Amino acid sequence: MSKKVLVFFPHNPYPPTTGAHKRCWEVLNGLRSQGCAVTLVSSTLTSDAKWDEASIRGLKDNGLAGVHVWEPVKNDHRFIYVLKVLHKKLKREIGIDSAIYTPPGMRSWFARIFDEVRPDVLLMNYVHWDGLVRPRMRRSASCVVDMLDLVTLHRQMADALQTVLWQYPSPIRAADVDGAILDEDYFEALGLKPDPAEFRIYDRYRHTIAISPAEAQAVQESARKTNVVFLPMTHDVFPIENDYSGPAYFPTGPNPLNFQGYLYFVRKVLPLVRAKQPDFVMEVTGTVCKYFQPEEGVQFRGFVPDLQDIYRTCRFVACPNIGTTGQQTKLVEAMAHGVPVIALRRVAEGTALRHNVNGLVAENAAEFAEHTLRLWNDRDLCRKLGEAGRETVAQEFSRDCLKQRLTAIL
Repeated sequence: MSKKVLVFFPHNPYPPTTGAHKRCWEVLNGLRSQGCAVTLVSSTLTSDAKWDEASIRGLKDNGLAGVHVWEPVKNDHRFIYVLKVLHKKLKREIGIDSAIYTPPGMRSWFARIFDEVRPDVLLMNYVHWDGLVRPRMRRSASCVVDMLDLVTLHRQMADALQTVLWQYPSPIRAADVDGAILDEDYFEALGLKPDPAEFRIYDRYRHTIAISPAEAQAVQESARKTNVVFLPMTHDVFPIENDYSGPAYFPTGPNPLNFQGYLYFVRKVLPLVRAKQPDFVMEVTGTVCKYFQPEEGVQFRGFVPDLQDIYRTCRFVACPNIGTTGQQTKLVEAMAHGVPVIALRRVAEGTALRHNVNGLVAENAAEFAEHTLRLWNDRDLCRKLGEAGRETVAQEFSRDCLKQRLTAIL
């Protein structure tokens, strides 16, 4: 199979630092393994990681046929500013595929790249950037969108949390935060639903790739034309020598759902744990460390470029998130390293985590604390669940699975 594939991803995926980055990285490598000539396009306007020459060189060294990064000029910024002002004045919400995400300069640039590459397949990531895809492109290439998550649902969840969290001065003290956002039923009580416009955009694509079974089902039920392909996160397994002697571990990214999960643990779980186990310690890496004050029993590590040493020694990974969209990458990554995971039921549903088989699932904070104490004091159980988790990833999240499903799409 020798096809030209043009991939749009709004962030710099090299080196991958978030779940979305890792997803893009795996798909790029999967396409290359199928003999495809892959060209990546992105933008400095939207990236959550800085684009630089080292990243572009790293991507090319990994076998990409080309890497193109759009940099907005003054007129692009002016266009975006005016459009935002008009939306505010008219009291209109910004549409899911608004030109704010894809100003005219970016659309023209993308069209030129498309004409230069003349791809057989156009793979877009996220529906926000659907405005880049012109009708003639849909006629000349097989168009695919990797949804990654239900973006309109995720945006509502993030907005609900940010409305609460950003009223507090940073770094935020956990005790100050309104406890209502820590209810296990918080999002269900809000009654949030995806915008129907999102499903109409998926119907513009021949294939829609879903990263979780729940979201694949949601698209199948609400979209009429697109072919939905479930393609879970793929991950290498790491045969490291785990010793399960160190702290518990909670990896976090910039998603506000991680902020809520951190607060849930330190406010509702940690006091129950330390009341019985005063020496309990949990390490936290990533974005949470920038915005919150550390608590007794919690160690902030900030950004850690290589997590191998943490996974080698940690006893388990806590996944105390209350809500989720897409796939819990931290869950799969921990299992791939042979580390057991504790997660709340709503997050564990639809994942490979199976209670008492390859991890532990909690209904509430009291159960989460009980599971925490079990793993803290039982290294044999950590090893048993961790090894089962690693085997699960080897069987259900392999690159062979990725290749097979990409072959069907291509």
